[in-house]
Amino acid sequence: MSEMGIFQQSSERRFTIAPMKTALLRVYVILVCASSLAAQSWREDRARLCFVRYEDNGAMNILQSWIRVADYDVPVIGGQAVCLFVQPDSEELIVTSTIPYDPRSRNTEACKSKPLKLDLAADEDRTFTIEPATKGDHYACGWRITLTGSSHRTTREKPKQP
Repeated sequence: MSEMGIFQQSSERRFTIAPMKTALLRVYVILVCASSLAAQSWREDRARLCFVRYEDNGAMNILQSWIRVADYDVPVIGGQAVCLFVQPDSEELIVTSTIPYDPRSRNTEACKSKPLKLDLAADEDRTFTIEPATKGDHYACGWRITLTGSSHRTTREKPKQP
């Protein structure tokens, strides 16, 4: 086969592959956009719970605590925040950790907050702070959960007709 024949075959393949790649890229972009919209739609009837754990000094800052609510077990350390979307329902919230200043402690539920009962509505927002429990000037084996903000969004109200 001549050089010219090889060149013609490869260039023909290139020209037929390029439109196929473009079509596949378009389908991919459409799927990505559709999936991101679908991923947001499940949040519409959920309650949003946000948690802020401010930075502490020293070892307490890096001591991992776990936010436990609904089916979530979310680890956080000082300086982190997280939001969770949960079904509107009655839930129990608790924060746990290992024992502070005990490097051998492996039980992630050794130190606990008092359980907090939540009655959640659809589209409700609640924000909590998480702080280590203290006795006097010393850290105690436990956590304090404080509600810092709450609102019920009305995003699905229909606009008034003139």
